[in-house]
Amino acid sequence: MKVIIGKFDVQGRLLLPNELRDKLGDEVIIVDLEDRVELLPRKRVNLKRFFDTVEIEELKVWGELKKEL
Repeated sequence: MKVIIGKFDVQGRLLLPNELRDKLGDEVIIVDLEDRVELLPRKRVNLKRFFDTVEIEELKVWGELKKEL
């Protein structure tokens, strides 16, 4: 763990060191907790990898599932 002390500029911006920007990426999720703020990397999820991963054995099961949707 590394501790970095930073200051906000007059427009409320905080400069993050290059190593943190490289680790977090271009977009972050800002989590406002009661006693602190956390920055989490926003990673794009490739949903295509889930296509065709579910197999249905019986057609009647699909009919029941379709009714639920």
